Amino acid sequence: MPYVFTLECQKSRRLSVWLRQLIERGGLRSRFFAIDTVEELDHFERELPAALARLRPEVPFLGGDVRAWQSGTGHSRPIPGTNNADTMYRHYIAIPIEGDASLVEWWPDTADDELTPVDAETQGEAERLGLSTIAVRHRLYTARETWKLVPADPPTVRQAALHTFVELSRAEERQVRDGAREIQSTFDQRIAEAHRFVARVAAQTEEFFEIVAPDEFAAMIADRREELINRSAVTASLSFPQAWRAPAPTLVVPPVDAPAADRKVQQPVRDGLRVEARPRLAEASFADVQRVVRIWANSIERYPDAYTGLVEDRVSDLLAATLNATLPGAQREVYSRSGKSDIFVQADVLAEGSGPAKVFICEAKWATDDSVVTKAVDPQLFGYLNTHDTAAVLLLLFRQIDFDTARERRLDALRSVTGFVGETPGPSGWPIFEFRTQGRRVNLCVATVHVPPRPSADSTV
Repeated sequence: MPYVFTLECQKSRRLSVWLRQLIERGGLRSRFFAIDTVEELDHFERELPAALARLRPEVPFLGGDVRAWQSGTGHSRPIPGTNNADTMYRHYIAIPIEGDASLVEWWPDTADDELTPVDAETQGEAERLGLSTIAVRHRLYTARETWKLVPADPPTVRQAALHTFVELSRAEERQVRDGAREIQSTFDQRIAEAHRFVARVAAQTEEFFEIVAPDEFAAMIADRREELINRSAVTASLSFPQAWRAPAPTLVVPPVDAPAADRKVQQPVRDGLRVEARPRLAEASFADVQRVVRIWANSIERYPDAYTGLVEDRVSDLLAATLNATLPGAQREVYSRSGKSDIFVQADVLAEGSGPAKVFICEAKWATDDSVVTKAVDPQLFGYLNTHDTAAVLLLLFRQIDFDTARERRLDALRSVTGFVGETPGPSGWPIFEFRTQGRRVNLCVATVHVPPRPSADSTV
């Protein structure tokens, strides 16, 4: 049961933070950041008012049925300037809360200039006098406990309420009985104080869901829309002559008398021994991939500003879309994206019954240093291998101004990777590195693309 309206609440329990957490916990922001198309963005924008309404709590307000009672347990209150103490008894009132009472735990920070924490004055006094005396510490602790939020308790049908109290000694209680002292005005002031706080909590909550959150999402949607439209325009600017439109990728299956390393022997069957060859991507298909990636990369280098700020996943998305559009499959996407490897082709996508072996893998990396590119091959790319013969592309993106020097450094680093056998020129002008690892062979096209930043950016190699 937290104490509320205090300096600690003002410092560490800001209502604006809690309201944004409601949006986060509801998944609305994560849904927004997962949007990849203008169509998805339009749908999100249409559904936004209803989504916010579902997350919107019922604002709190105070009821009028105030209840009073007293605690029969006394406790000590130090008498200033002495070593003595009075026995004090707390006299309580409870004010019921309608709506979402949990919001009252949070400080309405848009009203920082209007509201004063209940223990601010006592805290100031304690700082002036120091906390060395028992009397000062007691006053400070008592001030912090001025208001307590007591949540609803359904088993006892108890409603959520705010509790506050006045401490009286037996002598002071006698004065109230005799009419020499009154405490009604103290409670009236407290009730008015509670109404001010709860009203500001309600007002800030209403304003957040009516104005703040919709305006913030509107700005985010506008920015995302421009980003997606610009990105689509970049993709649309990529022109591929009809002569470059390649046939669908195909597999090559070695004959049954191929070397044992290229075959997989299965269990005997009734008619004898059944031998299943391991499929691999046809060389012509791999060459087509390299040519298309080269045209795509040339367009990137013509419009580097559109790409230099993209993360690797977004670059891979664009490349996968281009490959699927330019190298058609049988009415389905051949080039898939996953969180583990950037782009891949499984044999059974090209020929049913071929199994899930990955016959093509593409990784995209910003080539910031040697370690990034070598780890992209080993262990990352090598870790994806599940067939004997794999075609692969390592797309290295360079922001460095001195592209030639940086490229040669990264290629030298790749030549040092364990398993490197040699290299040959590829049809796209990029080298094809051959690696052998754990009985598998990888023909890796190292595609190097220059995406320079604006002149003020880092130009290291």
